[in-house]
Amino acid sequence: MENRSDYIRNKVKNFILDNELIEKNDKVLVALSGGSDSVCLFHILNKLKEELDFELFAFHLNHHIRQEAVNDEKFVKEICSLYNVKLFSEHVDIPSLKEDTDLGLEELSRIKRYELIDNIMAENGIDKTATAHHLLDHCESIILNLVRGSGIKGLRGIGVRYKNIIRPVLTLTKSEIMDYIKCNNLRYVTDITNFNTEYSRNNIRHNILPHLEEINTKAYSHFYDISLVAKEVDDLLCSLSSNVEIFKSEDDIYITLNEFKSLHIAVKKQVLFNMFEKMNIKKDISGKHINKIIDLIDKDNTSFDVNLVGGIVARRRYDKLYFSYKEKYNKEKKDIYFPVKNNESFEFNNDKYIIKLEKINYSDKNSDDKYIDYDKIVGNLSIRNRKSGDVFSPLGLKGSKSIKKYFIDKKIPKEKRDEILLLTDEENIIAVLGYDISDKYKANMDTKKILNIHYKNCER
Repeated sequence: MENRSDYIRNKVKNFILDNELIEKNDKVLVALSGGSDSVCLFHILNKLKEELDFELFAFHLNHHIRQEAVNDEKFVKEICSLYNVKLFSEHVDIPSLKEDTDLGLEELSRIKRYELIDNIMAENGIDKTATAHHLLDHCESIILNLVRGSGIKGLRGIGVRYKNIIRPVLTLTKSEIMDYIKCNNLRYVTDITNFNTEYSRNNIRHNILPHLEEINTKAYSHFYDISLVAKEVDDLLCSLSSNVEIFKSEDDIYITLNEFKSLHIAVKKQVLFNMFEKMNIKKDISGKHINKIIDLIDKDNTSFDVNLVGGIVARRRYDKLYFSYKEKYNKEKKDIYFPVKNNESFEFNNDKYIIKLEKINYSDKNSDDKYIDYDKIVGNLSIRNRKSGDVFSPLGLKGSKSIKKYFIDKKIPKEKRDEILLLTDEENIIAVLGYDISDKYKANMDTKKILNIHYKNCER
């Protein structure tokens, strides 16, 4: 049985070296729950630390979910003391925290565990954290991702590494882990919740994966093989999709669709997944939603709304595709109004825009700004957003059109129209700031004085 133990340990060592998971002089933290998987990982790394020349630490979280959690913590302290490994032990009352969130106990516990790990690593100069995810976990993740409707990214399963998180025993089967435990007479604790098939992962582990192994004893290895292929394909798609720039504004992110339309459909899907990641949505992304968005774009629907996961809505407005959170997208209109107390000189700026109005000689006009015939101004000036009944006469148009029609012709998304500022006098809209001046106020050969209009949108 000793040869079996050496084989398993060497398999892990070679996996670490092949994937460059641990380097010389690294400080490595093991996430040690006390279960068989983490005990196996802990023991193997403790055996390898001198050979690979790294320093080993351990972390344990008492989450207070089970009564046995106290005994788990006591056990972890004992084995860390036995092997003279420094332990970072933390307590978080997860059930109490759950009262203030919609997250499940398992998900909330995972989030808190990684928050604490990040803090410990930063405070103690630790380079990497090793988790005990193994081949069965990997297969569960792939199946769970498929069931949830993920794309090629879901076939990657659990990565060998993610940032400073490494998975040294990812290619070990559960039977290999138990063989190693037996060979080395290692003790461990058992989490009875692992057998509760109400959890999706446990259901897959106990009711689905065993049947696949009956069909082919190498089924789990084939899952790993396909995950490597998926990684290669996904990396290629990420590279190809990186050429599509994702822009960010105060309320949303967006892409322009001119180049998007010509992309291969696989790259289009990857671009949309990239947008989800920008919104910090990485789970439960439905392929159905992705396909619907692409189909509507391909049919050249210039305006549509699609509700997505995480309270996000996808909106096409002309040549742009936006992802926005619903609460920001559905915000109420706010009236904007700035009285101009001095028609000859006015200046206003904030984090959204800069406006400067100045009466100057015609010969001093700045071609980078807009300008109008000052003498055509009627009464006092003001700056506001649109209101019902507004009409505008854009430069070059002898008649007028409703401001709504003007915005449509300019392909301005309806959600942005209430934010656009208008310069008005007591009779007309003089200018749509950032766009056009009125034809009624244009300068001509008889103009002596002009109002120079400087406007900058700081969010563009």
